[in-house]
Amino acid sequence: MSDWLRTPPRHVPAAIVLLLALAWTTATLAADSLEAIPLNFRTAEELIPVLQPLVPAGAALTGTGDMLLVRADASTMAQLRAAIAELDRAPRQLLITVGQSTGSSRSDAGVTGSATIGSGDVQVGVNRPPAAGTGAEVLVHGGTSRNDIRNVSSIRTLEGYEAYVTIGESRPFTSTTTVGGGYHGPVVSESTGYRDVNTGFYAVPRVSGDRVTLEISPAQQRYAGPGRGAPVATQSVTTVVSGRLGEWIAIGGSSETSSGTSTGLVRWGTRSELTQYSAWVKVEEVR
Repeated sequence: MSDWLRTPPRHVPAAIVLLLALAWTTATLAADSLEAIPLNFRTAEELIPVLQPLVPAGAALTGTGDMLLVRADASTMAQLRAAIAELDRAPRQLLITVGQSTGSSRSDAGVTGSATIGSGDVQVGVNRPPAAGTGAEVLVHGGTSRNDIRNVSSIRTLEGYEAYVTIGESRPFTSTTTVGGGYHGPVVSESTGYRDVNTGFYAVPRVSGDRVTLEISPAQQRYAGPGRGAPVATQSVTTVVSGRLGEWIAIGGSSETSSGTSTGLVRWGTRSELTQYSAWVKVEEVR
């Protein structure tokens, strides 16, 4: 408010001063306009957190569904309208492809000696039952085995939305329960359940120009042995990655090794195991 209105000359009637003050207040309030902005593709709930940093103190931004309500000065209103025009567009359609690989190898080698020694009617076997005559032999053995599991999963989605895909199987397994003894002895009961093994991924893609950023969590499961009671081994990773559309992006991986040595009477052996897991992702825009 101007100094003249705060301390008007004595010869100006109070009624005129009041009317001038009301007119000045009305003009000031008119500088902030209230507008309703309809949305075409996004919701107010999605855009308000993004637009809020553009709203200065004294202005207001609210809304629900496909309508935004803005009260701001002309400059702020223009900035908000430009930002809304950029954000309120049809989401891009994407194809997300994730490749996962688990490789395990095992190698072992050993030397075992066996013999029959003795004199007269007394025969002793070392690493084998006694034979009719004395003698010795050395057995050398070794081997390598490898198992590889590779999966490629794809799903179409819209940018900014969650995507989830999984494939798998259920394998029955039997569990046994023994209940206490008592007069009639222990009671053994068996029940059959199912163990699920799934492979897939969860992702949320966000695109800016020709680059994509993903919150992604791929997982690969497998049976770690034959038979119904085989345990389930799981490899997974959860991360945020960024790269160009149409290019493969490394998500992550892991490696685990184990080894051991066995010795005994005329016996020696070694064992080593290696398990490696890796995951990659590619995002393409589709129309």
